[in-house]
Amino acid sequence: MTFEDSLTKDKNEPLEELLNLPLRNENPYLNEWKKNGGYVLGYTCAYVPEEILYAHEGNGKMLPVRMGASGCETTEDADIHMGKFMCSFPRCLLQMGLEGEYDYLDMLVFTSCCEHLRRVYEPWRDEVKAGMLSMISVPHNPTGENRFKWYYDEVMNVASDINAKYGFHSTKASLRHAIEVYNEYRDLMMELYSLRSIENPLLTGSEAMKIGIAGVNMPKEIFNVKLKDAIDEIKKRKGIKDYKARILLGGSFIDDTYLIDIIESTGAIVVTDTLCSGRKYIEGNVDISDDNVDLEEAIIKRYFNKISCPRMIEGYSERIAFTKRLIEEAKVDGVIFEKMSFCDNHGIENLMEARDLAKLGIPVLQMEREYLSADTGRYKTRVQAFIEKINKGK
Repeated sequence: MTFEDSLTKDKNEPLEELLNLPLRNENPYLNEWKKNGGYVLGYTCAYVPEEILYAHEGNGKMLPVRMGASGCETTEDADIHMGKFMCSFPRCLLQMGLEGEYDYLDMLVFTSCCEHLRRVYEPWRDEVKAGMLSMISVPHNPTGENRFKWYYDEVMNVASDINAKYGFHSTKASLRHAIEVYNEYRDLMMELYSLRSIENPLLTGSEAMKIGIAGVNMPKEIFNVKLKDAIDEIKKRKGIKDYKARILLGGSFIDDTYLIDIIESTGAIVVTDTLCSGRKYIEGNVDISDDNVDLEEAIIKRYFNKISCPRMIEGYSERIAFTKRLIEEAKVDGVIFEKMSFCDNHGIENLMEARDLAKLGIPVLQMEREYLSADTGRYKTRVQAFIEKINKGK
């Protein structure tokens, strides 16, 4: 199957395909990419500037995909290398690597996003079959020219290592093409968010998350074509009217629908989010309005200046303003902040945001969870009680 064939494959059922895309070794688009001589690069954090990597050309192309661990059932092998008092997502990710789920990757790029996830680097290097491993060190303050230069150099060093190993290069044309593809991707995803924020949402939070997961696990050109068709299909739906509450979901990394399904099983609907795998990842395009702009610098600036992660020691005022803006935009009735056990960053951030939102009279539920699917009954009971509290207050 050629690239052009992939663009039209299952064209009559794009929404169904995006909602049910197999991941990792079973993903047909990743397999086809490899079969056609392309390389697949896994990355672990939204601070990895994908356009820089996607623009590489040579004997094949590099496809960045965001790594997750959905489907993980145990961490018994990973626990040998990482203590149980660490966040369960990094342990699940390492477990997937040890089980061979990521053997198809040619390269991995880690970041210093949080100490728990950063710690996956060493056991992956030593115990997991891998091609090339690299690390982008991200400053803990998203302001200042010196910090941007640090981040810029880290990104370009990784790009240089890829070029040296695989004989790749990027050109002004390939960089501009990558920017245009990713900007279109973000525009389409923002349109999808707008279909959730209207009075009668046209899709559920669970559906939106599944589409988002597909978007980071297939070539963006193909995804963009399919998402356009899927949006057309979604627009023909009748809106959802019988929901009990409109929820904003925020907190730790999510790459499956487990928790969203629990929330929506109570009759609530997740209409927006502040997740690093969701709205924070999507919002904000690369600015190339100036024809003379340095394209690599423009890409890296977009990632450096985006809505920051709680791992940053500065930027809280911008993050809480972002949350408040989305609450107003999507007419949110209540906020659910989740954090994985032992997640220090969101343990502090969720508490701070919940305190500030409470001052405005916005109902907030804070939940602690494990990455592995468990305690469904307990979570559902807490969400049900929260939804009842919201409805009593209306």
